[in-house]
Amino acid sequence: MTTQVQPKPLLEDRTFLRHFWHPVCTREELETAHPSGRGPLAVTLLGNRLAIAKLGGKIVAMDDRCAHRFAALSKGTVIDDTIRCNYHGWRYDSSGKTVHIPACPELPIPRKAATNTYQCVLKYDLVWVRLDSSWDCTDVPYFSDWDTPGMRNVVVPSYGWNTAAERRWENFTDLSHFAFVHPGTLYDPAYDKPPIPSVERVDGELRFAIKPPPEMIDKLPENAPMGTFTYRCTMPFSINLKLELYKDSSAFTLWTTSCPVDDTHCRNFLIISRAQKDNDPDHVHTAFQKVVLQEDQPIIESQFPAEISAEEVSLPTDKVSNQYRKWLRELSIAATEGKESFVRTLKTGVKDESVKA
Repeated sequence: MTTQVQPKPLLEDRTFLRHFWHPVCTREELETAHPSGRGPLAVTLLGNRLAIAKLGGKIVAMDDRCAHRFAALSKGTVIDDTIRCNYHGWRYDSSGKTVHIPACPELPIPRKAATNTYQCVLKYDLVWVRLDSSWDCTDVPYFSDWDTPGMRNVVVPSYGWNTAAERRWENFTDLSHFAFVHPGTLYDPAYDKPPIPSVERVDGELRFAIKPPPEMIDKLPENAPMGTFTYRCTMPFSINLKLELYKDSSAFTLWTTSCPVDDTHCRNFLIISRAQKDNDPDHVHTAFQKVVLQEDQPIIESQFPAEISAEEVSLPTDKVSNQYRKWLRELSIAATEGKESFVRTLKTGVKDESVKA
């Protein structure tokens, strides 16, 4: 009997991801988690269970665990500017310190009566968390059109996939899959030989561009976003895909990122940004993207194992993912060498010397 050998993952150490900002929920998801509109909401980031809440006018992230008997704070209630654990009533402020213990109000609060908090910001109507801010060397990823006049932004509800965040990133930037996974939806299957773009590193971003054949537009749905594709991908999981549409030369941007829930699961976020037009309802675009995602999901979740592996067979047409994997691997190693090495690996530009149209 032959025993199936588990392929070795490309990233043996993923702790470097703790230095990056990751989205954990949308603003709307937090506001609808509880009638108060302030949470708390349970989320998971890199295996860390967190409670998100709005306390004192700001959004906070803390370990989802009361120091007393380890009940989940996300099952608690926001009262004034604190989260109350609904097991024994302990209350925590925005710094994670216990400020009230109903059972012993006359006694000093133990020094250990606290839970860890993490840096947290709201940007693009998403709640972002950075688990390790000690190096303070990363920013919330780039989004070209959030504040651009004349653009309409639609934040799509987040969705979970049973795969690693790296797999989801590769799926969105994979130029070879369009003809097979999205025939007649996003691409004409007659064009099954993908372009090999120039790929460069610029200040923490992987950048490349392609120009799909304009004649494909006649064989695709009217609302299929088809035009020149310009990618700016902030490491490790964010993608800003800006299009100039063939049909009217207007601007259209798909912005997406994946939250690494753990090694084999991710929560994904999508924002559709487009030039404001008359008679152009949001639901037309969100419905189309839902169809695309439904075509992708079963294929991506079938990849086994969920983690990317160096043992996979690659081709020259996999240039984008090959360069992405190389950079991920370098960042993982550099982080073990310290901040200086990590920042140098993240920020140093690398030009593509083998430009091939």
